[in-house]
Amino acid sequence: MNGPILIADDLVTERITLKARLAGSHHRVSQVNNRAELRAAIARTQPDAIVMDVDFDGRSGVEICRELKSDRSLRNTPVLLYGAGSDRDARIAAFKAGADECLTDLPGERLLLALLRNLMRKRATPDELARRCAVLDTGELAEAQIGFETRMEIAIVAPETTAALCRKRALEAVCPAAIRVFTGAHVLEACADPTYAPDAIMIAEDPAHPDASLRLISELRARHSTRGAVIMLHTAGLLGESADMALDLGTDAVAPAAADAHELALRLGTLVARKRETDRLRAQVEDQLDVALRDPLTGLYNRRYAESYLTRLIRDARDRSMPFSVMILDLDHFKTINDQHGHLTGDDVLRTIASRLTDNIRDIDLAARIGGEEFLVVLQDADRDRAELVAERLRGVIAREPVVVTGTATLVPVTTSIGVATSQAGNDQARDLMEAADQALYASKSAGRNTVSFAQARSAA
Repeated sequence: MNGPILIADDLVTERITLKARLAGSHHRVSQVNNRAELRAAIARTQPDAIVMDVDFDGRSGVEICRELKSDRSLRNTPVLLYGAGSDRDARIAAFKAGADECLTDLPGERLLLALLRNLMRKRATPDELARRCAVLDTGELAEAQIGFETRMEIAIVAPETTAALCRKRALEAVCPAAIRVFTGAHVLEACADPTYAPDAIMIAEDPAHPDASLRLISELRARHSTRGAVIMLHTAGLLGESADMALDLGTDAVAPAAADAHELALRLGTLVARKRETDRLRAQVEDQLDVALRDPLTGLYNRRYAESYLTRLIRDARDRSMPFSVMILDLDHFKTINDQHGHLTGDDVLRTIASRLTDNIRDIDLAARIGGEEFLVVLQDADRDRAELVAERLRGVIAREPVVVTGTATLVPVTTSIGVATSQAGNDQARDLMEAADQALYASKSAGRNTVSFAQARSAA
């Protein structure tokens, strides 16, 4: 992300301190010192995140957070509160109000940046679903239902069984959840069983071996069975270096040792409810796309959807000054494949290449089939450097292994030519970007195929 971050604090010294800690992140930063200024700034800038003192505007930080989260247009905007100190009730009130994080004090630079990266990554998914719902004309996202509406499945991972059982009993006393206790190795084994899919995994940090928790987080996020689960790290002390790394590895939340069962249950319930709502919306979008806006052969989006999506992405990118990139991929000598092996083999090739594309881009990016052997990939928040890395990766994964024809031992080598155009801040028209990428594709074909070429996106008039 590259949008504005709002700092809301009555004290100018604290605003200056926070702004300095954000200086290296390349975000635009705005500062406000009262509720009216905050509301005006939100309307003007559409922030990517709000960092606010609990005591902001006469000790109204929690109340303001509740107001913001009740606004459907703002509920996915991350709100990070700080300054709760050791006041347990203040922290619980903040989380009940919808705060995405509540810290005891002003966050240090590394923790602040890690938290913001994590919160804005989590925001990207519901934002993307909202964009896709809008393309499908399904309306806005439904109101998220926060709370313990259905029984949660929670896995507690701890280095020592006795302490883990104590945590289990404490959580069971405050929330109706099905809780199981594991060691690190055992939770991976349990989650490999398709009949067990915990909603949330809470990892108790081992102070003697903090790296073990980080390795487990990385492993859980890499596995298909646990990739979508809520992960919370319960630290052994204050939020330190391990918290920064855990957030960057994909942990949804990091709770300090002082967090009691009530706070942990509240946070887990909120995170799981949001996850389930996101899963429901994703399933809704996918079902509707299957009918109208997907290519029946490859399962990718079709040209109709891609063009509508790109138009809306340009609008969002312009509002947030966000770069993005468009690439067109064309399979080399595809007619020869059809002529030599038949059209059924050609279909196998198209399905395999579509799978390789989706496996090598992020969930928030778009892959579409826009012609016979022509594909489109749209990369959000991607400047030329990132687009080059992704384009070369896609070219490599397509060329590296031949396609295996279904039911035979036939191997069909495939390469692709790629043309890329980048928009710096949405200041382009969709047609211009597609034409620029198409011209770059022709340059790749002329250069001998199996290569990547770039074109300068033309600015809108």
